[in-house]
Amino acid sequence: MFKKIKKTELAYRIYPEPDGSRIYKKDLKKEINVESLFDYCQILEAIIFKEGWEFLIKYYGYEKLYQINNRSGWFDCKDLNEYRLDIESYISGLQ
Repeated sequence: MFKKIKKTELAYRIYPEPDGSRIYKKDLKKEINVESLFDYCQILEAIIFKEGWEFLIKYYGYEKLYQINNRSGWFDCKDLNEYRLDIESYISGLQ
């Protein structure tokens, strides 16, 4: 379903059909795009690749990503520590 095409591609969304949307670093530098991506991931329309998570963590940090996640509602975490553990677990599952 999800296929990685280029090394510079950090995430992928299956829509619009037939080719989907490739998401790059420049896209993820806008917080609103990250929130939208989290929304799409939540309903299994998108995936963030390992390189995408590495960029997001470096660019925003866990605290800001946790705030974005709370607006999106993707990961249901009670605090920042739980969020960090969930993200680390999610990333390890991508390898």
